[in-house]
Amino acid sequence: MRTSVYLIRHGAYDHRPSPEGTEASCDFGLSELGRRQAYALADRLVSTGEIRSDALFCSTLPRARQTADILAPALGLAAVPLPELCEWESGNEVLGVDAFMRKFDELDLSQRRTHRFCDGFETIQEFTVRVQSKLRELLSRFEGKTIVLVVHGGVVEAAFSYFLGFGPGPFEGGYPAAGHTSITHWRQSTTRREWVQEFANDTHHLRGLA
Repeated sequence: MRTSVYLIRHGAYDHRPSPEGTEASCDFGLSELGRRQAYALADRLVSTGEIRSDALFCSTLPRARQTADILAPALGLAAVPLPELCEWESGNEVLGVDAFMRKFDELDLSQRRTHRFCDGFETIQEFTVRVQSKLRELLSRFEGKTIVLVVHGGVVEAAFSYFLGFGPGPFEGGYPAAGHTSITHWRQSTTRREWVQEFANDTHHLRGLA
């Protein structure tokens, strides 16, 4: 058996920007649309049985935990939250989104990697190490098995760099598409130790969803 990993992005969520200069949470969980997206994916997984997983993990942020909880019965698994699977903690809300984006755009790609946009928060490099270290650990623990990770767009991007084994990491240059409740599937090659991307950004279950 070869190891197989399904990365599922959370559904659309209720984002309310924090007052500039505060650390208040901006994630108020799934929106009504996000819940419909997650249930549409759960219905798909029940009807197709296409994912037979040995474990289900998710980010600890509300939008990911709620998505995972909706999918859990369809997979016959309980979701295990892991803080290492959270989105990049950049401090953009504390700095103010406009000020953050101005600074982000001013920096060249190599400068962004190690720039700390806000004291007490992560650099892109630190975020990449966090995600890829946990991914490496999970792949070792579940070698020869299948796991599902309910995560964020930045985590999907960090995983993309990890599996392909090239590039400095996320938020530099191009990036893989990852719509809400999309599925991206990576598996080990049947002939080598390398990883193969079976498909990415699969949102077929959202067709016709208002």
